[in-house]
Amino acid sequence: MRLRYPILWLLLGLFVAASVIVSMPGAGYARQDRDATLAPASASHPAGTDALGRDRLVRVAAAFLLSLAGSVIASALTTVAAAGVGTLAAFGRASMGWSSMVVCDVFLALPWMFLLMMVRSALPLTASPARSATITFLVLAALGWPASARAVYHGALQLKSSDWMLYARAAGLDRAGIVRHVIPSLFHLLVPQFLITIPAFVMAEANLGALGLGVGEPLPSWGGMLFELNNSPMLMQTRWVYFPVALLVVVLLLLEGVAVEA
Repeated sequence: MRLRYPILWLLLGLFVAASVIVSMPGAGYARQDRDATLAPASASHPAGTDALGRDRLVRVAAAFLLSLAGSVIASALTTVAAAGVGTLAAFGRASMGWSSMVVCDVFLALPWMFLLMMVRSALPLTASPARSATITFLVLAALGWPASARAVYHGALQLKSSDWMLYARAAGLDRAGIVRHVIPSLFHLLVPQFLITIPAFVMAEANLGALGLGVGEPLPSWGGMLFELNNSPMLMQTRWVYFPVALLVVVLLLLEGVAVEA
């Protein structure tokens, strides 16, 4: 993959490094300062505090790392599933390919956010924060593969009719061996699909959290902090409540830029 705009990767790396430093274990994203609730920016709290007196900058940094790590893992699982489904659909029996694409079309025909809300709401909502985060990102991974699988399917069909594939069959290479050689040839499709789904999952987690279906407190998440925007009196008391929104927009732009570059 040729990097046309390495500045995007550099900025993203700086965001990650800064977030790791800010959210070091000693910072305590759940630590409360009862004497400084909804406090403005200060030396001890550069981005102010929330309604419970927790440092907003520390919580935003921890939420960024959690969202990015969870989205990367979920995207990797989705990409692996898409590679398997798309390749097997292209090289398996015709009925397998047809039925697999019908399943993908059904998933793609449904509003994805509504499907996420429906599935997530059917799962335990009173789990521990770590378990709720795991469930949230597993749901994203389980429902995010159809679009990538369809792209992989069409790419595998093109490889199926390529010259080297005809030579491989003529040489007696079995179907399993052909599939093993096909997967590396699809990396030019799988890498962009992997990168594209990361910002989509970041945004989906934020939406679920804002609806109360995402990561549970006191673990910080984008959605949990966006939920504060529903509190009109809080908006009047401090403008730092918009800080997570601004940073989320910047992060999404960086991730989208990295995905487009791929």
